Amino acid sequence: MKRSLYIILFVGLALFAANPSTVSAQSTTDTVFIPGAQSLNISKIINADTSVTAPRVYVLDRGAIYYIETAFEITHSAKFIARGTAARPPILAPATRADGSSEEWFFKFIKKGIKIEVSDMYLLSMTSAKKTLGWSRGMWIGADSISLKLNKVVFDGWTEACIRAEGGRFYKLKVENCHFRNILHSSSYFGGQPFMTDNNSHTDTTIFRNNTFFATNAYLWSVRGVSPYSLFEHNTVVYGAVNPFLIRTGNNLHIKNNLFYDMHAWGGDPEQVIGGSFLNYPDTASSGILQLRKQMTYKGYATTGPEIHYTDLGAPYVPSNRTYLAQNNGYFWDSKITGFYTKWNDTVTVYDSVEVITGPKQYLKRKLSMPRWINDLGLEVYDSLKNPQSWDYSSKVNISNNFNTDPQFTDAGVVGHADSLVAYVKRIATRQLDNRWDYKLNFPPTWPLPENLAYANAAFKTAGTDGKPLGDLNWFGMATSVRNSGGVTPEEFSLSQNYPNPFNPNTTIKFKLSAASMTTLKVYNIIGQEVATLVNGVIAAGNHEVDFDASVMSSGVYFYTLRSGSFVETKKMTLMK
Repeated sequence: MKRSLYIILFVGLALFAANPSTVSAQSTTDTVFIPGAQSLNISKIINADTSVTAPRVYVLDRGAIYYIETAFEITHSAKFIARGTAARPPILAPATRADGSSEEWFFKFIKKGIKIEVSDMYLLSMTSAKKTLGWSRGMWIGADSISLKLNKVVFDGWTEACIRAEGGRFYKLKVENCHFRNILHSSSYFGGQPFMTDNNSHTDTTIFRNNTFFATNAYLWSVRGVSPYSLFEHNTVVYGAVNPFLIRTGNNLHIKNNLFYDMHAWGGDPEQVIGGSFLNYPDTASSGILQLRKQMTYKGYATTGPEIHYTDLGAPYVPSNRTYLAQNNGYFWDSKITGFYTKWNDTVTVYDSVEVITGPKQYLKRKLSMPRWINDLGLEVYDSLKNPQSWDYSSKVNISNNFNTDPQFTDAGVVGHADSLVAYVKRIATRQLDNRWDYKLNFPPTWPLPENLAYANAAFKTAGTDGKPLGDLNWFGMATSVRNSGGVTPEEFSLSQNYPNPFNPNTTIKFKLSAASMTTLKVYNIIGQEVATLVNGVIAAGNHEVDFDASVMSSGVYFYTLRSGSFVETKKMTLMK
């Protein structure tokens, strides 16, 4: 993942390093540096900030491991960022208390209206004794109107949820360039949810862009209440046990340019796909990756939709305003998954008593139903919403241009981990859940991250609605966000030397624009071939910086060129791995 260089000015730093109590609960200091030497005191330092007059900036050392004794209870706006030149970002991990217990929640956001940003952090749900926590949560949204922005955050080993909205509504959530891995629970195949909400947890905005989800059990994007705008774009989603989405009642959803591989691998047996526990009505072959629903009568039985979520707000639901766009996504189930289903269904002898919606219990053989992109009920709803004669016709419902094709991953370890997922699905089918199916989960974690989700399928590399690769663009050195670094508007255009240089594998490039203009920043190899586009759009006047992640590139000399209006400048940089 990409690394940013943050330069923080803090008066009295030396005094605080020697005595952290000099930054007290009554301090008005904007920036609090918590050096690695104070890693055992991080909970006390942050939780002492109960009465601040300005948003806090907490700065942690790259390469250090910080031990959380008690959860951070955040009642003020704050930023959590990293500093230093070490390759690995700061790690937050649970401390082991004197009684052998550990804190299972890290961040609690409990004050209405606060604004939180967390960048360049590694949140690990494992103790130094290599013990995973029981029902752990990385971040909890517990109050209304909270704004939470995450960038380049790694969540690893969490057993309940990485981000949990419970009690808080109308929040803004922006998650970019993050990596969710090993989000699993040993005895619950619905335990392990990257992002989970309550039923009527109405959102303001929910944006997930350029993230990777690798080895997760369940819901990674939960949009259930009223959602004025929700975007799931350019995410790579590889290996998952059950439903990746909990969106069947979302009313404004945009799902595009993503890659799904071996997801919802537990399609289900009769108890799930015929019985009512998952609300999949009769003649629904299996649960699907996409979920689409409305209030209607289907096969003689009432179903639910987004209308139910407007009652507690006292707002009328207007079906014609519904937006559900799922376009230019890739999905695939490999031969290990499909082969397991075939073998199981050919040999299974177990029967279950299944309580079906249609009437009394039936004894049904425990045959498995393969997951699908969208199930029968979803297709029925889609046809209804697209039918001009329907009373709730919506022109903003589209599930076209999605591709069932193998991305052709090149990392042998990634491809091989399908065996662990298949073994886990078998344990679900035999009702013998007993352990996790992690991929290289350890304390301290390996850095850089051991999985590489770049792929070889040439068609997928231009299949996005924007002509870019499907999935997380970080795997192709193309994901970036231009940051305005502040200061006086410059009087001229300029391009600075990247820093650090040489670099491995991350560096930052700064440039100045004296006027708003169409701007591109591209990276070329030694023979002049374009290898990455970092900026492509109209950028406002000001001082800007952008990160470049070259983790999927080879060592060597590269050139980067800034074009803005009539200004053109090129500089050289060196990648040394």
